Amino acid sequence: MRYEKGFSMIKTMFWLAVIGAGVFYAYMIVPVYNAYWKVEDTFKGVAESMSDKSESEIRARLPDLFHIKYLAHNEVPQEFYDNMEIKADGNHVEISSYYHVTVWLIGPVEDVDPESDYDPKDLKGMDKLRDKLRKDFEFEPYASSF
Repeated sequence: MRYEKGFSMIKTMFWLAVIGAGVFYAYMIVPVYNAYWKVEDTFKGVAESMSDKSESEIRARLPDLFHIKYLAHNEVPQEFYDNMEIKADGNHVEISSYYHVTVWLIGPVEDVDPESDYDPKDLKGMDKLRDKLRKDFEFEPYASSF
């Protein structure tokens, strides 16, 4: 009886595929969370250091604060800026927003508008796989000086 020592080519290819899939998934997902963490950190900084400012002063300062955190304007969707709420009374500040991010791991569906509410049952071919490999994230950054 002869026993093979070490890895075979199939085992090596299997583990390379598993590791490669993990790296690819992280490559697609980590930037989404990184942007959220930058926003959350900026909001916490505003709550800690700008509690005596007015809403307009905070809004005017936010682009500079995002720039300091290396958060580009396009790293979060426009929905984030549209939904941003700042409540400031001169003693306390409360800042929040919410937004949705969709990550299409192998690209968006092609036969329907990916931004619309489509029925996954109507998809055909590769669009079924594209829809199954899409990841949706809901973020609600919040900070308060209360």
